[in-house]
Parts: sequence; structure tokens; C-alpha cells
Amino acid sequence: MPVEKKQYDTFAAKYSNVTDLPCSKIEADLIRTALGDCTGLSVLDIGGGSGLHARRAIDEANASSVDVVDISQEMLRVGQTIPTQKEGGLDRIHWLEADASKPLAEQISGDQKLKEGGYDVVMANWVFDHATSLADLRGMWENVVGQLKSGGKFLGVRVYNMKPEYMVHGKYGATFSEIEEIPGQPGLKYVCGCLTDPPFSFGCTSMEETLTLADTIPKELGLVDLKVVPFEETDTVKADPEFWGEFLKSPNLAVVVGRKP
Repeated sequence: MPVEKKQYDTFAAKYSNVTDLPCSKIEADLIRTALGDCTGLSVLDIGGGSGLHARRAIDEANASSVDVVDISQEMLRVGQTIPTQKEGGLDRIHWLEADASKPLAEQISGDQKLKEGGYDVVMANWVFDHATSLADLRGMWENVVGQLKSGGKFLGVRVYNMKPEYMVHGKYGATFSEIEEIPGQPGLKYVCGCLTDPPFSFGCTSMEETLTLADTIPKELGLVDLKVVPFEETDTVKADPEFWGEFLKSPNLAVVVGRKP
């Protein structure tokens, strides 16, 4: 089951529907916590797709600007049609096409360029779950660390656990299926299904060091204080702790934060 890097082109228009899924609601809470107050800060959203979290950084965290980088031209096009809640917020988001596993600076030039001097915050949400090899994964982390200013913050959501029974039945709005080892690589390939109306699915690949939160690569590259944002204090969990009981016992995702000294 090869993972097509531009597979998101085929369902870009449907992707915004994921915000209604329970798993997306807890993800949103965790990202809000991780972002904090971004007043006056620049944000790079690697693999940002149609700008779901870019708009959150503008509307809720008050970022001064967000550069969204994604490999899917269609996701970027759709993102430019979705307004922000904050008036004029869409003018603070810029859209750049590039492959997150390859050096960004070599792919983006001319009028569409990265911020000189780097970014205060770099997000990489679900990006690492499309690394088909350790080389891909290292390339992604090199972009994260290389574009982050000294003292800047990293944050990113990723698949953490493939085993929960609820991911077979989709209790929280998503499923994992067709899980296999990747030949010659320490990782897994699988299909992630989103139970939207209509539903859609896509192929993913996650390296073992991502799934286990080992994060040896970013540590080698200089990121420090890597930690998981806690689930228990989110408004989503507090509103219905019984519903989220299975998730809390065995989370399938994690939002990791860190910083560049």
C-alpha cells in the first residue's frame, strides 16, 4: 500500500468536515494549549493543508502571521477560500507549496518565500505520519529545527498508539486499518479513515521513533524540553469524562511541544 504524497488533492474539499469529529475536538483543545498566546509572533505551519490550525493561530492565539507549507496544491487552494473569524485574518496567512521531507528553502523562492531569520513558532501537525523512511523523517525535522528561531517553540500532533480497540470501530470519529510493517524501515503503514459525512480515508506511514515518542532525531538536532501536552485538563474531556475514558486509558494521538535553545 504505497502512500501517495499528493493524495490529499482528491478530498481537499471534504477535509474541513473533520472539525466535527470528537478526535478533532480534543486535538483542537491540545493545539490551543500548545500555541498559547502568539501575539506578535510569526508561525510556520509545515504540512498545514487547508490551514485549519493556521486559522486557529490567527483567530485564537493572535499570531501576527502564518506561513502554511503543504505538498497538496488543492489543499492550499481550498484553504484560501475559508475565511478566518478575525477580520482581515486571511491576509495574514500565506500559502506555499513544498514537500516537507525535503529542504524547504530549496523549493520556495521568489515572491513566495520563507520568512528571513526564521519563525517564532513552527507547527508540524500529522506531518511525521507521512514519513515513508527514516530519511524522510529526518528531513522533516531538519525543516522544523532549521526554520525555528533560537528560543522558538515547536508543536505538533501525531499518531501515538495503533492498538486501541476504539480505533477499529471509530468511537471518536477515526479508524486505523490495514496495518502492516514497512519493508526495510522501522515503522508501520496503515489506512486512516475519517468518519465524516461522506467519509474518506488516506494512507499513512509512521516510523517507530515517532510512534514511541523516542524523538531521537529532534534531540540530535538540538530541540529540548520535548513533552506531551496533557489530555485530562482539556475542556473536551472535562465536558464528558465518561465518554473519553477509553481514550485516556490508551490515547491514539499526542501533541508534542519543545523548544530551540
